[in-house]
Amino acid sequence: MDGVSGFYVDDIPEVDLLQFKRLCYTIANYSNGKLLALEEPHVSQSFYKAELGWEDKSTSIFILLNSSYPFVAFASSVQYFDIKYADDSPFNNVNAFGTRFRVLTTEVLNQPLIVDERTHTLLNENSLNKIELNHIFHWKPKTVGEVIFNFWD
Repeated sequence: MDGVSGFYVDDIPEVDLLQFKRLCYTIANYSNGKLLALEEPHVSQSFYKAELGWEDKSTSIFILLNSSYPFVAFASSVQYFDIKYADDSPFNNVNAFGTRFRVLTTEVLNQPLIVDERTHTLLNENSLNKIELNHIFHWKPKTVGEVIFNFWD
């Protein structure tokens, strides 16, 4: 989708941050957890990142929201240029919480990008704009998830 990487030609309305915050708090309350942090997109991060934690667990789960489209992903780890997506979250069906977000599965996010270096084209079905395609050839992401939730500047 045009602008999904955070680089777009025309204005794309931003996602509803308030609705995302509500989702995070709802999931935290539903699971007896706590919202530990909420980070907004910035120069080298194209997505919102919420971290949820629980007192009885030493692990966190991350909820990611694309900055341009209502695409949500769950991750067990988010490091610079390295996101470990998770499908096993009990919250993958956010529609049960009355939202308009679309949860992307690990199958979608880990789908390999098929790039033809010779012709400078992306062979995966896409409607990305020229700026995004140029960024793909510069940053060389390997998966669809690395385009949707990226650390490009």
